[in-house]
Amino acid sequence: MSIRRIVLRLVNVVRRGTAERDLAREIASHLGMLEDGFRQRGMTAAEARRAARLALGGVEQTKERQRDARSFVWLDDARRDLAHSARLLRRSPAFALTAVLSLAIGIGANTAIFTVANALLFRDPPGVGEPDRLVDIGVSREFGGFNPGSYPMYLDVRERATTLTDVYARVMFPHAKSFAPPGTSRSVERAFAFEVTTNYFTALRATPSAGRLFDESDGDRGPVAVVSHRFWTRRFNKDPDIVGRTVRVNGQPFVVAGVASEGFQGTGVVAPDLWLPLTVTAGASGARSSLTDRSGGWLIMGGRLEPGVLLPQAAAEVDAIGRALNQEYPASGSRGLRLLRASRVPGNDTVIAVFASVMMIIVSLVLIVACANLAGILLARAAARRREIAVRLAMGAGRARLVRQLLTETVVLFAIGGVAGVVFARVMTSVLVPLLPSPPFPIDVTLALDGRVMLFTIVLSFLAAVLSGLAPALQASRADVVASLNDTVPRRFGRTRLRGAFVVTQIAFSLLLVVTAGLFVRALRQAGSVDPGFDPRGVELASLDLSMAGYTDTTGPRFASDLLDRVRQLGDVQTATLAVVVPGGFEGIGNGVAVPGVTAPDGQRFFNQYWNMVAPGYFATLRIPFVDGRDFTVSENADAERVAIVSEHFARRFWPERNAVGQFILRGVPGPRGVDLPPEPLRVVGVVRDVKSSSLIDGLAESFVYVPFAQRYMPLVTIVARTTRGQRIGDELRALVASMNPGLPVVKSETLDDSMALGLVSQRVAASISGSLGTVGLVLAAIGIYGMAMYMVARRTREIGIRIALGAQRRAIVTMVLRQALWLAVIGSTIGLALAAAASHALSGFLFGVAPLDPPAFIGATVLFAIATLAACYVPVRRATSVDPAVALRHD
Repeated sequence: MSIRRIVLRLVNVVRRGTAERDLAREIASHLGMLEDGFRQRGMTAAEARRAARLALGGVEQTKERQRDARSFVWLDDARRDLAHSARLLRRSPAFALTAVLSLAIGIGANTAIFTVANALLFRDPPGVGEPDRLVDIGVSREFGGFNPGSYPMYLDVRERATTLTDVYARVMFPHAKSFAPPGTSRSVERAFAFEVTTNYFTALRATPSAGRLFDESDGDRGPVAVVSHRFWTRRFNKDPDIVGRTVRVNGQPFVVAGVASEGFQGTGVVAPDLWLPLTVTAGASGARSSLTDRSGGWLIMGGRLEPGVLLPQAAAEVDAIGRALNQEYPASGSRGLRLLRASRVPGNDTVIAVFASVMMIIVSLVLIVACANLAGILLARAAARRREIAVRLAMGAGRARLVRQLLTETVVLFAIGGVAGVVFARVMTSVLVPLLPSPPFPIDVTLALDGRVMLFTIVLSFLAAVLSGLAPALQASRADVVASLNDTVPRRFGRTRLRGAFVVTQIAFSLLLVVTAGLFVRALRQAGSVDPGFDPRGVELASLDLSMAGYTDTTGPRFASDLLDRVRQLGDVQTATLAVVVPGGFEGIGNGVAVPGVTAPDGQRFFNQYWNMVAPGYFATLRIPFVDGRDFTVSENADAERVAIVSEHFARRFWPERNAVGQFILRGVPGPRGVDLPPEPLRVVGVVRDVKSSSLIDGLAESFVYVPFAQRYMPLVTIVARTTRGQRIGDELRALVASMNPGLPVVKSETLDDSMALGLVSQRVAASISGSLGTVGLVLAAIGIYGMAMYMVARRTREIGIRIALGAQRRAIVTMVLRQALWLAVIGSTIGLALAAAASHALSGFLFGVAPLDPPAFIGATVLFAIATLAACYVPVRRATSVDPAVALRHD
């Protein structure tokens, strides 16, 4: 068939009215010519008209053949089926609304989860050129993983890698800094800055919106800054004159070189306000040693594949470089280097993919339940339309044509449900995201409904429509024409068995959802009931970065001490202290430690250990009990003997049969070639109880070494204050800090409970989604049981009337109705519990403290479904027991 004919056929389908008028004129012309010919042969006008129609083969039949030849038959059929489906839905608004709502929830939930997964795993970062050629480079340490590296390590990789070009580095997280716009010196605000190497923008092929971006020479030109487009818009109202002007960051002047392109935030999800040259800021903050410390871990490295180089080749070379560096610098603590394709969350693609898959499975269950519920309703509607279907078959409609029409009705329903699902997905994401605990730095993940998401929704809706409507359509197209038209032959039970199978499916998957929700809720409650080793209630946190105001290793400790004294004088404060990190988060401060008489494994000089720097009163404020020894004192400053407090785990590990108090440990001191300076001895003055130092859900109680803040100063510090009645004092702390130094903003203020909640985000999201959708599944399953019971009562009305007329007791009628519904519930619950048992083992990694076969979750869900089944059967039972025998015996 030529392209011209295809185009003409499509035009005839679209412009049906014009095509019909042309066809009518053509047929009339042919009839006229035939009539003229017959009249010339001597026929009368009436005889010629009849003979012309006979010769043409019938006007309507000829038109139908011409329509088939001039257009696509299946498109015409589809158009008619769509119009017929729309009329049927208008006649049954209650059915249409119920079906669309259930489908919207199922499709919308799937779309919402896929939107998040798409944003984190599949969508290219905006403003980045050729992102498919970018890679991330991380460090493998003692327990594997993908960890940040040091600046000397970055320099080595950059120098030795031949398969990569433009190897760059950036800090792992943006740092909050004080920002003063041009022309001001006292008016400061908080801004988050990424310190990056000067080839960062070149490696990412980024372009500016105004001015220019960094280049290799900026490390020698002095302090320069690049402003993000969002910060430029919010703070400077897109003023192009900001380029070339001087701003002050942490009190240091920086010249604004340019503005990044709109949407650009690098390859990750963190959205900084500024980008600063890494070497310039490290030197300005007095942290020049971090540029020479090989054991440090604070930089995420990346690069771009050379043309023609494949990812496995680059990964093998980087792995070889990591092994070589480990041999050259064994004290660095590294176990090698890993290279992965660039990601929005470096090194965590697998974790996110697993969690997204779990969520997708959970939300798919409610779609399966909704589809099974709809399939059962379609079977019931097909039973009600059996006479209409029999008439169509009797008039010559083919079974395939009938199945196609019935499937079109289902597809129309799912199309409307898909559109409503997209709206529901937008509402779901807009409501859910603000409820999540906020991280300590800005994150921007655009949850846009791009082409990939829309394609996913369309394919999902179409497949679900076909799978839901195919069985009812095939069942309906098998109608016995004679029996359906006469309605004298008893109806077959195949349709009833099929509806029962759909009800069993609903119950099984709904029970699986409810059990899953119960397991996650139990895990959250277990996490909340676990003793973390400290008391987080009524504790306020206020994070500061003293380098924002230019404090040094000399002036910083004095200011921190004065600030702590004034915090303790606030009227609502019971106790207060300072700490570099607080428990319940995600990480500690890594540092090497050696213990005299104990040899580190694998030929290492030091054990990898978590440290914390705290002020006196830290343990009393968090109510961490002492096992032995004492707390730090104010006299243990930078000039005093170096001391430490260790956790129980640390003491048991290194002095299992001795008293830890009075023992000495050696702290590794960073040097220009790793931890190779003489270690610093610290005397242990106390032993405290173990605390859950990381997320409560994993139950980890890492061994810790605590040292006085005054003896190991760090500019990033947190005020920890316990209030007398648990009230919030964030505003008072901000006002106090501002009164002492207006140029020092509070980076973040929150309670310790809120800080710990961030570690339970995945479980809270899973519990919320599975719980909400489990409730929807339970309702849909109850509707399915109700529909099945009502159908059974309607089908057996005559039988029920006869039983009542013969003296059957009310209890017997109730038992007859309940028997089938309860039998379906038992079968569905058995299958659902078996599926839940398998799922709980697969989810065991998310269920800390809860056994996979948790009795309360399984028994509670089973009892809940038993109650729902009885409630769904209440109306059918009432109808069955109120049947009038006289009416029932006349029942059609």
